[in-house]
Amino acid sequence: MSTLQKMTYGHYILTALKPANELESRERDYIAAGVVNWASQISFEPTLVMIAVKKDSDLNETINYSEHFTLHYLAKDQADMIAKFSGKSEISEGKINGLSFTKQDDEAILADLPGYATFKVERFENIGDHSIYYGSLVKEEHKDGAPVLNTEDTPVQYNQQIMEEA
Repeated sequence: MSTLQKMTYGHYILTALKPANELESRERDYIAAGVVNWASQISFEPTLVMIAVKKDSDLNETINYSEHFTLHYLAKDQADMIAKFSGKSEISEGKINGLSFTKQDDEAILADLPGYATFKVERFENIGDHSIYYGSLVKEEHKDGAPVLNTEDTPVQYNQQIMEEA
């Protein structure tokens, strides 16, 4: 096991939405969602986080358009959501990959999760095969007492093959 595999990470679902009325070339909202593991708070005042998103993903493109992202927390018993959101997202009326969502303040907010936090992109960098986004907290909502899923709770590894080659 490599040193990188010994580091603990969370499992989060990240969403981004750019409203159609702000895009000249689209009639529907631009929505993307996916699993991210690399997320960390980097400042108390102001409250800032850093996330890493794969460069060649719809999620990366949508964050660039919207300049916002929402980090959703998973409960310990929601590990099945990792597989649902690990590939290409299927957006249907009111659902992303089968999970209900609502549009709030131009963000896609997933239902039935322990909480979320929405961030405004302050800066981003393209490094390696991921884009690094620095975001300032816009709003958050949490269900009290809900235990949150992290990598120690599940055998799922982010990009297992790359980790084994490292």
